[in-house]
Amino acid sequence: MALSAEPRRIVPPVAAAFVAPGWRGRLAVIAAGMCAFFTMYVTQGLLPSLQGVFHASVAELSLTITFTTLAVALAAPFSGSLSDRFGRKPVLLVSLAGLGLSTLLAATADSLYTLLAWRLLEGLFIPGVFTATVAYIGEEWEPAQMPAVTALYISGSVAGGFGGRFIAGMVTAHWGWHTAFVVLGAVTLLFLLFIAMSLPPSRHFRPSASLRASLAGLPRHLRNPKLLGTYAIGFGILFSQVCTFTYVSFHLAAAPYSLDLRQISLLFTVYLVGMVATPLAGRLAWRFGQRKVFAWAMAVSSLGMLLTLLPALPDIVLGLTLSSAGVFIAQSMATSQVPGFARQDRSSAVGLYVMCYYVGGSIGAFGPSVVWAHAGWPGCVGLVLVMQAMIAAVAWKLWRAKPGDARLPLPGADAAPALSDLQG
Repeated sequence: MALSAEPRRIVPPVAAAFVAPGWRGRLAVIAAGMCAFFTMYVTQGLLPSLQGVFHASVAELSLTITFTTLAVALAAPFSGSLSDRFGRKPVLLVSLAGLGLSTLLAATADSLYTLLAWRLLEGLFIPGVFTATVAYIGEEWEPAQMPAVTALYISGSVAGGFGGRFIAGMVTAHWGWHTAFVVLGAVTLLFLLFIAMSLPPSRHFRPSASLRASLAGLPRHLRNPKLLGTYAIGFGILFSQVCTFTYVSFHLAAAPYSLDLRQISLLFTVYLVGMVATPLAGRLAWRFGQRKVFAWAMAVSSLGMLLTLLPALPDIVLGLTLSSAGVFIAQSMATSQVPGFARQDRSSAVGLYVMCYYVGGSIGAFGPSVVWAHAGWPGCVGLVLVMQAMIAAVAWKLWRAKPGDARLPLPGADAAPALSDLQG
């Protein structure tokens, strides 16, 4: 029997079986990122206006942010476990439906206390959007493509954070804050329909044996020092951002600036710098390392905060732009660390990160009200500078690469096609 002159090729089954979602899937990821932050801080730019409506103090009004972020923090670990048990896309869609409906119902509030109740309910649905989407990205795209797709998600969250504030401010200025919540709720439900049609079902999801089994991973994450440090970093990142944009609204609404609601809403266009900064974060991390990029990002953000102490409004806007750019790059670095440090039960690890992240936001909205009352805007700037220095030190110590650690894939050959497909 003659042997074939050409040896038979064996194709590795893993490489043949892995099919990443196409450009519609990446658009759905961007849309999910927008929804995750669309209503989170919607009242931030409205606080000076709501003060006249409800005749409440700065501390009381800041609860419209604190209640939402605190609810997110409480629900995040459980939403991650639900995602591990029941699947990424189902949890994402249910969360978006609940978020859209609760935002619509917030328009029916006739007092500050009723509005706080609806804001609390909104916060319970938001972490399902974040944890399910981040876990979906980690499972459905190859490791070489993950930095680029994660950057798209964060760019979407930047656009959502700006869009929610901007739309709310403009709609409130013309038709009142009730109408603003109706518009935002309707837009969220439209995004729900788009994501349901565009995001492919999970191909690589493997459900946990039970909800209890998924929750059992939480103690393991709490024994991981690198995860704990990264959770503390997430706390500090959102603390800084929420403190900055909550109290700068009061600072610029007062004399000598006396900005009105529409002008304060336009101020949030500085968030759009994140759409430029975050896609560059992956390439910078590959070239210089996540630890160095995080330290540089905090330095840029701190420089921006110092510029906001200058009296000229253009200098303040420039400072807020630099501060936002640094924070978004830092957030990109921290978010991408969590799945790698977790190794297993990644969605619940992301859920714990989200919990700490939003606890930081909750305290960043309400806690600095004492500093604001006694030291004004300079006191808030000093508080942010101290927090950013602390988390930069933690990242520098804990994110040190050890021999044998995998390096981030270069988002050039493998990640670039993902971006070009999106643009096409």
